[in-house]
Amino acid sequence: MRDYLILLKPRVIWLLILASVAGYVYASGRSPDPAVLAALILVGILSTGGAAAFNHYWERDIDALMSRTAKRPLPAGRIAPRNALAFSLVLSALGVVLAWLLLGPWPTAMVILGWVFYAVVYTILLKRRTWLNVLFGGVAGNAAFLTGYVSARPLDVVGVLLSLVVYLWIPAHIWSLAYARREDYLRAGVPMLSVIAEKDKAVVLIALMNILASAYMGLLAVLLGGMYLATVVAPLVAAGVYTSIKALRARDERSFWVMFKASNPILAVFLILLMAVSW
Repeated sequence: MRDYLILLKPRVIWLLILASVAGYVYASGRSPDPAVLAALILVGILSTGGAAAFNHYWERDIDALMSRTAKRPLPAGRIAPRNALAFSLVLSALGVVLAWLLLGPWPTAMVILGWVFYAVVYTILLKRRTWLNVLFGGVAGNAAFLTGYVSARPLDVVGVLLSLVVYLWIPAHIWSLAYARREDYLRAGVPMLSVIAEKDKAVVLIALMNILASAYMGLLAVLLGGMYLATVVAPLVAAGVYTSIKALRARDERSFWVMFKASNPILAVFLILLMAVSW
């Protein structure tokens, strides 16, 4: 069971599930329905976990070439590929069906959108072909937030703007990891920005992307929450800018690894503060 749980990428999907919950709580204001929250968490585990398991299945060959992923269940031979594929498709189908039954057509559409952009657009079509893979695959992050948002109210400009917080966070998060593990990605032939660009250019672009993502959080805090939210979000913006400037100066793998690790709690705390301000 432990290996099948690893296929779900729990260290990754929890943040997308949190984004979905945050979207719902913010959109519902002072009256979130516990039943809807429970449904969002269940659907999120199934659909995002199913997409993650499909990613494990499809990328088992390049995972075997990377030291960071070589011990995963498929490249290590602990799970048969056909079993992983069946597991991913069953979970994904259950996620879609339960979204339809428990949440309705619009949240279901967002669940499907997120699955398609991660499993098909990112994993199958683009990851091995172009550095633009992350920019298109990042739509899955928008979809996670909007699944929760449209469970409470119709899609609007505010929902789209808020979902862009997750979208802008994704490229800097993944590119900083790819820079920190650059040799792995070179060995596997995955054309991430940090691999195909010259090191100096990659450093600048990744750091600027992380600064942009952090600044966007601050801008939304001012526009949507006023000075109160802006004040409590300010330390998050400062942390994002600090890790970016430090990486820009050091230009080494360790500083980008720190940026990668710091980006998770920064987004998580922002989403939690977004829920808090809705009350």
